[in-house]
Amino acid sequence: MIRDPLGISSEMVLNRESFLLLSLIDGEEKIENIKSKFLRNTGIILSDIEIISFIRKMEKNYIFLDENFYKKIEEEKKKIEEMPFKEIDIRFDFEKVKREIEKIDFKNAQELKGIIVPHIDINVAFDTYLKSYSFIKNLNKKIFLIFGVPHFYSESVFSVFKKNCKIGNKIIRIEERIIENLRNTFGSQIFNDVIAFKNEHSVEFPLLFLSALKEDFYVILSLISKGSVDELRKIAEGIFNSIKPFIDDIFLISSIDLSHVGRKFGDPEIFDTTQVDLKYIEHLKNMENEEAFKFLEENNNFTKIDGIYTNFLFLEILKLMGAKKGEIVDYKIYHEEVTSSIVSYTSIIFK
Repeated sequence: MIRDPLGISSEMVLNRESFLLLSLIDGEEKIENIKSKFLRNTGIILSDIEIISFIRKMEKNYIFLDENFYKKIEEEKKKIEEMPFKEIDIRFDFEKVKREIEKIDFKNAQELKGIIVPHIDINVAFDTYLKSYSFIKNLNKKIFLIFGVPHFYSESVFSVFKKNCKIGNKIIRIEERIIENLRNTFGSQIFNDVIAFKNEHSVEFPLLFLSALKEDFYVILSLISKGSVDELRKIAEGIFNSIKPFIDDIFLISSIDLSHVGRKFGDPEIFDTTQVDLKYIEHLKNMENEEAFKFLEENNNFTKIDGIYTNFLFLEILKLMGAKKGEIVDYKIYHEEVTSSIVSYTSIIFK
């Protein structure tokens, strides 16, 4: 199964030979080399016409990163821009979430300023999600600034989604005054990455839980891509100045996962990430965002923690908001046997 996470190309089922041929068409190989490698692996002789015909079919379905694909991207952007709202269609048991969170002994959460939550499959980390969002249940805040991770596509270090979302019959409204402040601070280019929000679960999952627990609230959805410390710090200052008039009503959410290792993520085998995870978490808990960033950068982030840039920005803004410390709510490692891979995740509250 070939599936485009952006949903631009249609899903395709390829047999083994077709999949091999697709993998050989990398934009560098000449047709003669493709034919030779295909013959060595399959014993099948392909003609130039057969290969070109296959390429044309793939192009028609927007499989290749070419002019055809980028043209389609622009069409999809325009389509999203013209929609009255973004519809989030994910199976989610709202009533179960409400019931389970009601069982949790609530602590006084009014002094909280932000939280790190996972965005791994909800069924995998359901207990951690419940523990995390139980702090938000009785939180006296109405504006949630959500920082996510772009998994499939990004053009900008910092991007914002400027449309309302719809879950079932409920409209999740953006805080338009803050959105306008962000536009004035950064320019309208922060809205160019609209396609990155099309199927991005790192910002959609927090909306599901907020929708289950809160009635009257507003959101700002943002994605943080790769950037330098200086870039991220400058962006953090701009965001802080944009939200400052609403600071008493703002709550920050960083939606990230930790390490991704194993065959699913390009590693020959699984290895233990606990030591790396816990050291990184310790830096986060102590609000040492620069130390956390350097710790991963110096090791080339070899465990592939996807929150490196999002968390730096998140913590930098929290410090400007006066937050002093973090407290670990949960830390777990999920082992996916079928792909011989693991993903770790955490939840941390900040006061």
